[in-house]
Amino acid sequence: MSLKTLNGDQAMALGALSSGVKLVTSYPGSPSSGTVETLISLAKKHEIYVEWSSNEKVSLEMGIGASIGGRRALVCAKSVGMNAMIDPLMALNLTPVHGGLVILLGDDPGAYGSQNDQDSRSLATLLEMPIMEPASPAEGYAMMQEAFNISEEFNTAVIIRETRSFTQQKESVPVSDEPYQEANLGHVREPFRFVPVPLNAVEKHRDLHQRIEAVSEWAERSPFNRATGKGMKGIIGAGFAHAKILDVVGNKHSGEFRLFKLGVLYPLPRKTITEFLQDCDEVLIVEEIEPYVETHIKAIAHDNSCRTKIYGKQSNHLSREGELFRWQVQRALIEFIPKLVPRRKYLKEKEAEERPIKKDYCADCNYDKVIDKLEEAAESLGQKPVLIGDPGCLVTVADRLEAKYALGSAVSTADGLSKAGIDERVVALFGDSSFFHTTIPAICNAVHNQSKILMVVIDNKTTATSGFQVNLGVGRDAMGREAPALDIEQIARACGVKNVYISGSDDLDSTLKETFLEALGLNELALIIIRLESH
Repeated sequence: MSLKTLNGDQAMALGALSSGVKLVTSYPGSPSSGTVETLISLAKKHEIYVEWSSNEKVSLEMGIGASIGGRRALVCAKSVGMNAMIDPLMALNLTPVHGGLVILLGDDPGAYGSQNDQDSRSLATLLEMPIMEPASPAEGYAMMQEAFNISEEFNTAVIIRETRSFTQQKESVPVSDEPYQEANLGHVREPFRFVPVPLNAVEKHRDLHQRIEAVSEWAERSPFNRATGKGMKGIIGAGFAHAKILDVVGNKHSGEFRLFKLGVLYPLPRKTITEFLQDCDEVLIVEEIEPYVETHIKAIAHDNSCRTKIYGKQSNHLSREGELFRWQVQRALIEFIPKLVPRRKYLKEKEAEERPIKKDYCADCNYDKVIDKLEEAAESLGQKPVLIGDPGCLVTVADRLEAKYALGSAVSTADGLSKAGIDERVVALFGDSSFFHTTIPAICNAVHNQSKILMVVIDNKTTATSGFQVNLGVGRDAMGREAPALDIEQIARACGVKNVYISGSDDLDSTLKETFLEALGLNELALIIIRLESH
């Protein structure tokens, strides 16, 4: 082993590499893209396959295929991307996986780069799929290795949750010096193993519960859950929240309380938690974002007749919204243990120092100019169009939009609004990456149902907001190799869009207004493709 200074992204990547991962897939989105970027830089040397998929559902299905082939696969997605994977995940849980399959899930407490403040941990309960969360980069490295192992041991996909702040933490991590060796179980062909149907769905669900029960026994002895200290008061830190507790109390905290580091979040180690509760009169639970662990531990306490008082977010000791900052942890700990002397003082006024760094990839974006020309043309026609957008670069003009939901939602939302019978023309705005993500089915729907909206796609040949990753419209793949560049105009026409207009960067100050005038003047579906230089 060698010591290397790594951040959370890099630790996760090297953990996967040391586990013999063969396939890595993702749709760009922070946090989680950093791990993929690290693996891209190592892919050629170690002959692993890495791709930026068209969307998260496709990304997961690629991983499932690799697993069936006996190879280990890592699928990376941010919180809202995980939502797009739910459909295949709800069938995957019923089919025992073959090669290890790990999903790296990046949550974004505080919504620094997301349209919501989502806590994705509750999805593990819905999916009945193991989920873990590391407290440090070193633990992330080890947890990634263990996740692949238990995935194959218990034939289940495993989720590792990380947060944006975790990915930016740095520390010395013991890293294996062993040369890369691909893990390969060989292709398995077993009737109905990967084919859930009504005939076997209930039986497979029963088998799933047996596998989860086996994982529960593993969780009881997992090194990612451990208790230290003594006293009648206990503190439970879930995942990265545990690191924030240590920042407040120090690694050598006094014996005034017991501290439980919880790394396996589903299934919870019920016996170990019960023993911890029975040793305490009161317990404070620290976690991000919702009281997910708190709610489940209260149920464990009830089932085992523990009279321990449990505090956390439901008792208003900690906030249920946004990132949990160390000054909030400190305040809650002092309220819970009045005699506690923090290692250092964290102040609300210095909260900004704790916020994760977020790069601004949208500087000098031309969306404002585009909308200016659209509104000028509309005014000339006596129109006041309603603008519906997609996430991504449109965040720069969010104040000018009527609505913005998920990637690929602009066209269908705009069409629904139009068919509600409003008087104004409805315009859907989206980017090229969004077009390939999930907008194409919406366009097909709009064509078939004779929509009259105007669609505007900004084609800048990149996924700009998350760091300028390639998409299907670029003539190279994630590894920089030459690849077919899909053409938005050809696809749109193939989908049945008759009115397609092309505009370029040089047209912003010249003919773009005239293009908008013509398209807005039509009483039928139209698409304007604005080809801009990526910045």
